[in-house]
Amino acid sequence: MSALRVTYVKTEAGVREVAARSLRLPANLRRLLILIDGERDAAQLANLLGADAVAAQLAELEAAGLIMNPSAPPQVSKPDAAPVVDPSVLQHARALMCDSAMRHLGLLGKTLAREIESAESRGELLSLSARWHMAMRASRDGHQEADVLLGSLRRMLALA
Repeated sequence: MSALRVTYVKTEAGVREVAARSLRLPANLRRLLILIDGERDAAQLANLLGADAVAAQLAELEAAGLIMNPSAPPQVSKPDAAPVVDPSVLQHARALMCDSAMRHLGLLGKTLAREIESAESRGELLSLSARWHMAMRASRDGHQEADVLLGSLRRMLALA
């Protein structure tokens, strides 16, 4: 199936985000999220928005857990294939995420930091990293270092 023929739906988190605006998404991502209705495919969304970057924006919303492709096969993780995790690396990753969230995200940072602190695995941190990164990119102060911090986090978690 062509990438432009994929039809996305909002996840529960996506529906909550439309209502609450808690992630402070950039206007272009919020507009796209609002337009995702399970009926329009990516090509139609691109035509509506007049945007060439819709594919990248869809990928960003999907990575943040706000939308999903209902026709994609479910991802099944193999618990016995999980790598051994170095707890000190996970703690450093948590610290990087929490410190930057608290420094740049205001009240959202406090909520996100609590979730990050309670993450017990590499997978949970990776899952939270999409929301953290999007919030950092959307923040007034953190947007300049968001991509650098994400690169550091990914390198760090590759060692975990």
